[in-house]
Formats: sequence, C-alpha cells, structure tokens
Amino acid sequence: MLLILSGSVAPSVAAAQDSTDIGVPLPAAKPYAIKWWGVGAVVGAGLVAMAVVDEPVQQWAANPANHGSTANDIASTSRRFGEVEVVVPVTAGIIVAGLAAHNQALLRSGLRIGASVAVASLVTGVFKYALGVERPYQTEEPGDFDPGSGNTSLWSGHTAMAFSFATALSQEAHRPWATVGLYTLATATGLSRVYDNQHWVSDVFVGAAIGIASAKLATGRWTIFGLRAPVPLATPTGVSVMWHGTF
Repeated sequence: MLLILSGSVAPSVAAAQDSTDIGVPLPAAKPYAIKWWGVGAVVGAGLVAMAVVDEPVQQWAANPANHGSTANDIASTSRRFGEVEVVVPVTAGIIVAGLAAHNQALLRSGLRIGASVAVASLVTGVFKYALGVERPYQTEEPGDFDPGSGNTSLWSGHTAMAFSFATALSQEAHRPWATVGLYTLATATGLSRVYDNQHWVSDVFVGAAIGIASAKLATGRWTIFGLRAPVPLATPTGVSVMWHGTF
C-alpha cells in the first residue's frame, strides 16, 4: 500500500494529483534501504572507539602543551561550519533567492537542505538527552551513560549538523570538487570538537554517520523500515510537505 499525505500553505497544492502538478518528481522508486547490519556496524564502531580511542585522544586534547594559537584559530573557525549561525543563513538565503527569482529548482534545493539539517538537529537533540553521556571535560571515563541526566556528549551536534549540511549541499551541487570541499569542512568541524575537548572521538564518528543518514533520509535517497522521510515540495502557488511509504 502506498500512502501519501500532503499538508500545504496553499490549498491548491494539497489538491494536486500527480508529480507534475505538485511541481517536483517523487523520490527515486528504489532508494537505498538502511539495513540492520549497517546500523549495527555504526554502533559497533562507536563502541570500539569508546573502548580503544576515546581515552588516549582525550588525554592528548586536554594537554595544553598540545595546543597553539594557530591550531586554536583553525579549530575555532572550523567549528562554525556546524553552527546555526552559518547553516541557517545559507539555507534561508537559497530559499529566499529561489522565491525572489521564481526559480523552482533553487527553491526546492533550499527546502531539501533545510529538511536535512532539521532532521539531523531533531534526532540529535532527542538522543543526546536520552543517552546522557558525559563530555570529556566532565569525566576521565569515556562511555559513561546516565540517561536523563542532562549530559549531552553523545553524539556531537556540531558534527551531525555539519555532515547533514555538507551532504545536502553536495547532492544539490553535483560537483566532485564541491563534495570534497564540503566533506573536508564537515570533517574539520568534527576534529575541532575533539581538539577543544568538547567531545570524544566516538561522539564525532556517530555524529558524522547520523548527519549523512539524516540528509539521505530527508531527501528520499534512503529509507528506514520501508519509510521515507517527509519531503518538502514547492510549486508556484505554495509550499507543502509530502510523506509516503510502502507497507
């Protein structure tokens, strides 16, 4: 059974009958389906990082002797790529440009980017508080879970945001050089969080995986349990959100 739900700021959009009417083609007929072993691999790699990598890297990062003014400046600059002060204005700028120029392709690109970072932000916010892992400057023991405690180390929100942003932008750009550059910036964001002793390596690794998956799910390229994420649509008469899945 194929289920399609659509809510819109313009009634005529909700009444659209086919992909031509709603102004955007449906997502790929056979997107990549996330497998249980893929999720298990990410979780397993994260646990290995906690047990083997987190502590020695944190000890290095916490040592002032390993920090310098140039490295500090690079880390401070790199971190910006995963912050709302950069992500929101860029995304909003693309959307506004699409609206101002009556460019539906540009508008849809902005909406897809916005949906990607929104999914990453929402999922990260929920799990951070649910897992309750202490940050490296709070404890010397990595992997200290305390659900509901308010500890918010796992996973890195900056990293998740940066990788969802980079993934969504690279999908829209369709240029190898853009993909390399964007993922380099996202990686630098994650490394800066470890360097600043704000996150464990495992936090950054999982955050990167979540960021990429969020963008892929939000843009209909991946599915999870047969479901696609809500897809933002745009037409000359308004904006809507469509959700569909196969059961």
